[in-house]
Amino acid sequence: MADLLALEKWCNDLPDRIEQAASDLAVEVVIRMATNLIQHTPVDVTTAASNWIASINAPNMFEMPAIHPGTHGSTAGASRAEAIAYVQRVVAMKDPGEPLWLSNIVPYMVFLTNHGTSQQEPAGFFERGVLVGISYAKSATLGIRPR
Repeated sequence: MADLLALEKWCNDLPDRIEQAASDLAVEVVIRMATNLIQHTPVDVTTAASNWIASINAPNMFEMPAIHPGTHGSTAGASRAEAIAYVQRVVAMKDPGEPLWLSNIVPYMVFLTNHGTSQQEPAGFFERGVLVGISYAKSATLGIRPR
């Protein structure tokens, strides 16, 4: 009888567990995409890499200054590390059911991503970053199994 009661409880709790697991998966996908995009965004003063902004419920609409301004990529490592840390802090505040956004609104991003205008990274690095997230999502398991 205890087994049937446990199964009933498991079934009743299933919607909440699915919602939480899906939310956790979305968080991990955004972290992986953002990390890849930040690491591959060409840098000079680091403004473009600093502007991969994660947000909850609505996209970011404001361009941010470089986190650690420099010249010729001199502060790339520090800016990239802080940009990734910022994404991780934001997505950690997400509740189930809230949409996550990852955006970069610097006006020249389209030239960097679609036209490969930088010697540092060829065109298509944005698409590759998205594929990193898709690949992870396809291979992930939600870990929802009866005990």
